[in-house]
Amino acid sequence: MLVHAILPMSRANGPGRRAVVFVQGCMLGCEGCWNNRTHAFVGPEISITDVLANVVRHVSEQQLDGVTLSGGEPMQQVHDVAALLESLRAAIPQISIGMFTGYSRRELDEGRFWARQQTDTDSGISLWASVRNHLDFAVMGRYNRLQPCADPLRTSRNQKLHLFTARHSLKEFAEQSVEIAISASGLTTITGFPTLGTPA
Repeated sequence: MLVHAILPMSRANGPGRRAVVFVQGCMLGCEGCWNNRTHAFVGPEISITDVLANVVRHVSEQQLDGVTLSGGEPMQQVHDVAALLESLRAAIPQISIGMFTGYSRRELDEGRFWARQQTDTDSGISLWASVRNHLDFAVMGRYNRLQPCADPLRTSRNQKLHLFTARHSLKEFAEQSVEIAISASGLTTITGFPTLGTPA
């Protein structure tokens, strides 16, 4: 799969301490997206096995509560994402799994999404069901810069936070925040939700 980055630990991308897998590639083209470096489908292919090993290591070393998929657009690599989540759930059954997607739940339920590996409507519905069955929560819907929002994990009012299991309650989702991480090599990663009017 194409991966933009894996963040070893974040508190801004869901409840508790979480690793974040940012997939590389998105065709949705939401105007004003602040993560546009993840849009092009470019870069080396990384095996599911290697991504899984990386995430499992971070979960163990950092004693994490969960893993969140972001991007880019995870559902545009749905075959790889479904395989990754199935392997992750098998490796660490107790882990919380969340996802950000620009697609609405209705679009996904009806199989109306574009995937990098060709997918017809029926297989799209089936693949989404496979992904959904491993998710505890997902934030769904395209970013709309004309509908600013300060609700947890949502940057525009049209986006919805869906709870797919009883693992989390809405009160566990903290206020929006921004994190800046600097690795030993000097690589700087900014993640989270910049407050409206405040420079990221």
